[in-house]
This record gives sequence, structure tokens and C-alpha cells, in this order.
Amino acid sequence: MAEAVREYLRRFARARRWGPEIALFLVALVLSAAALPGEPLPLDEGLRAQIMSWQRPLLDAVLGAISEIGWFRIAAPTTTAVVILLAVLGLRRQALILGAAALSGYGLSQALKALIERPRPALGAEQFAALGVDTFAFPSGHAQSSTIFYGFLGYLIWQHAQRPWLRRLGLGVMLTMIVLVGLSRVYLGVHWPSDVAGGFIIGVLWLHLWTRALRAWRPAPGNHSS
Repeated sequence: MAEAVREYLRRFARARRWGPEIALFLVALVLSAAALPGEPLPLDEGLRAQIMSWQRPLLDAVLGAISEIGWFRIAAPTTTAVVILLAVLGLRRQALILGAAALSGYGLSQALKALIERPRPALGAEQFAALGVDTFAFPSGHAQSSTIFYGFLGYLIWQHAQRPWLRRLGLGVMLTMIVLVGLSRVYLGVHWPSDVAGGFIIGVLWLHLWTRALRAWRPAPGNHSS
């Protein structure tokens, strides 16, 4: 058992070069340090005001619905359903990795919020209550979780779809969902743009680490599942 663990860790370390993970970690560290004082960054106020100026009844409905998808009460059963579906389709390793990535990513997001304690933009207690917001701002949990979930699905589509057009379409849809979820949080006024940027960066970093874990996890001899 110990030897198997050591062999897995060796494969994990050598699965690919560490450059992207190191770069993402450094960017996340800089953004987290910048968020510690609790004040918006230089571009935050202007960019937030610009995005909120787009508000229209139709966009309110669309982006409000997209934002709802990111709440734990909806994201958790959705992720569970996808994990079960992947397992039924024979992608058991991928199902376990997605579940572990999503659950640990949520825990990481909550821990960082509690550690950094960045206040959200001033919006009003009643509006925050109506939107279900009761945590700190950095990083955006919606942006981070959607990056991990939809990013992992995009990775699977790219790996397993047989037709090039289907790979491009699937990846495009997943990337669009990530962007829209992050945009919705600024549009609704509950996050600074740098909160969302931090969520994206940390989510991509987490996604890199867990796809590395998937590449290092080879099926046992005689197991032909993907």
C-alpha cells in the first residue's frame, strides 16, 4: 500500500510541468494579499459601475437565474447528479475526481473567505438578504466553483468527444457558463471584479491540480474503464 501511494505521488509530480500551477499560485497569492486590507482595487469601482450600468429587466432575469445555479443548495445536487452519471457511464475515476475537486474547492473557498474577511461592496442589508448573501467577498465562491465544475466538464468533453466540432462546442459552452456566472456576481452588485478574478484564478489552479491527479491515476490491470 505504501509503495502504491509513493508510486502515485511520483506520477502526480511528473504528470506534466509545474509552470502553470506555480504561475497561478503566485497570481492568486498576490490577489489575496491585495484583498486583505478590505478596500477595492484601483479598477474595481469603475469596472463594477460599468457592468452594473448594463442592468435591464431581461438581463436581470437571465443573470439572476445563472447566479442562482452557483448557490450550494443547487450546485451540490447538480454536481452529485453529474458524478453519478459519470460513474454510470463507466467514467468512475473521473466521477471521483470531480466530486473530490468540487467538495474540496468549496471548502477552500469558505476557508479563504474566513481568513481574508474582505467586505462586500455596499449594497444594503435588505438587498443582500434578498440575494442570499451572508459571507465575505474574496474569493467569489460562485466564480471559483463554476470554474472547477464547468472547467472539469470541459476537460472531459475535450478528452472524450469523438468529433472536433463537438469538442469545440462543448468546451465553448462550458467556458461561457464560467464567464456568465462570474459576470453575474458583479452585475448583481454582490462582488468586486477582483473577487471574481480571484475566484477564477483559484478555480483554475484547483482544476489544474485535480486534472493532474486524474492523469496520475492509472486504472488497475484488467480494468478497462476510461
